[in-house]
Amino acid sequence: MNSTEFKEILAENKKLIDSIVSQTFDKSYRLYEPLVYALDSGKRIRANLYLETLRMLGKSPTSDDILFALSLEMIHAYSLVHDDLPAMDDDNVRRGKASLHIKFGEDIGILTGDALLNEASTLLFELSLKDSSYIKASKYLFDHTGYKGMIEGQVLDLRRDNIYDKSYLLNVYDKKTADLFKASIVGAGLVCNLADEKIVKLCDYAYNLGLAYQIQDDLLEDAYKDELNILNIMNNDEARELLDKINLFAKNTIKEFSDNDFLLYLIDYLSVRED
Repeated sequence: MNSTEFKEILAENKKLIDSIVSQTFDKSYRLYEPLVYALDSGKRIRANLYLETLRMLGKSPTSDDILFALSLEMIHAYSLVHDDLPAMDDDNVRRGKASLHIKFGEDIGILTGDALLNEASTLLFELSLKDSSYIKASKYLFDHTGYKGMIEGQVLDLRRDNIYDKSYLLNVYDKKTADLFKASIVGAGLVCNLADEKIVKLCDYAYNLGLAYQIQDDLLEDAYKDELNILNIMNNDEARELLDKINLFAKNTIKEFSDNDFLLYLIDYLSVRED
C-alpha cells in the first residue's frame, strides 16, 4: 500500500461517517447544532480502525457497521468535549476551531458530551437488538471507555504527581487512548466472531498503536513541562527509540493476518503525522 491508496481509504471511510452525522440527530432539539459541531472534522481514525479491521477479517462493512463506527466517533467526541472543559484540560481550541464550550458555553459543553454518550449507547442497543453479533462488541466498548478504561486514564492524568515514571505514563496512555483503539479493533473481531487467540493479537496491536499515537503527540508538543509528556522523563532520541520499538511490536502482532496492509501502513502514518 502506498500513501495515495492509504489516504483514499481514510477519506472514503471519513465520508461514510460524515454523510450520516447530520441525519443522526433531530433538528427540532436545541442541542442539534452543538452535537453536529462536536462531531464535525477529525480524521475518523477510530471509525477507520473498525471498518478496516472488518475488511482485513473478510467482512464487507454493512450499513449497521457504519453506525457502529459512528458510535465510536460519538464516544471519542464526547471525551474531547469534556476534556476541553475548564475543570479538565481547559483547552480553548480543538482541531483548529473554538472548543465546543467556548462556542456554546460551558453548560452546553457538559450537556453535549452527556448527549453524545447517551446517543452512542442508544445506537449500540438498537444494533444489538437487531443483530446479536454486536452485543459482545458493544459491551467491550463500554468496558474500555468507562471508569476502568478511558475515564480512568483521564483521572490518572488529572491526578498525577509532579514526578512520574515511564510505567505510569504508559498506563495513562493505555487507558486514555489505547482502550478506545482496542474497542474499535477488537470490536471488529468480536463482530466477526474471531477466535480468542486472534482477539488477543488484535488487542496487542491496538495497545501498541495507542501508545505510539500518544508518544508522537508528545513529540509534537512545544510546551509540555506542566503536562504528562514522555519528554519530561526521557530525551527526544530516547523517546523516538521507544516509539520505533513499540511500532515494531505492533507490526509483529498482526503479521499473521492476511490483507493487513492498511493496519500496517497506519502504524507508520500515525508516527510521522504533524498534527
